[in-house]
Amino acid sequence: MPFIGTAQTNDYSMRKCFGYQRDSCPRSENVYYKLTDDSRSALFVKGQTSRVRVSLYNGRDYRISFCHDRILGEGIVMRIIDAENGNTLYDSAEDNYATEFEFTVTQTRDVYVEIEIPGSSALAEAENNEEMIFVRKETAMGCVGILVEHMITPPKGF
Repeated sequence: MPFIGTAQTNDYSMRKCFGYQRDSCPRSENVYYKLTDDSRSALFVKGQTSRVRVSLYNGRDYRISFCHDRILGEGIVMRIIDAENGNTLYDSAEDNYATEFEFTVTQTRDVYVEIEIPGSSALAEAENNEEMIFVRKETAMGCVGILVEHMITPPKGF
């Protein structure tokens, strides 16, 4: 019986990454964290960068994490970028390529959670080259899941 949680997903005829974040990404051990509807999963190729918009609310703690198929390799970067001014608020490359980040929000803000897969692929190169009409279909594809969990910030002090 195959173990789907860590299996590579080279056969996309069945799941196509749907629900990958729920099935494969480890959730926080803190029982107060609840999964938000901003959690997502998608199919990626090497060299691809993609982002999703997430609303963060004042007075909440958040845990944003990601998981991925092994075929995509190591050194995957997660960034949290302020949607209003484009400033990078967090970069996992500066945090030893951590796959999770917990923080408290002091101002309600929309952000982008950006995932960057290192490497290169013909498909990723074609996105930046208007002269390329078609490329050979990628076979080295994998799922990436983003989990966004939140809880009410616990009071501090007496």
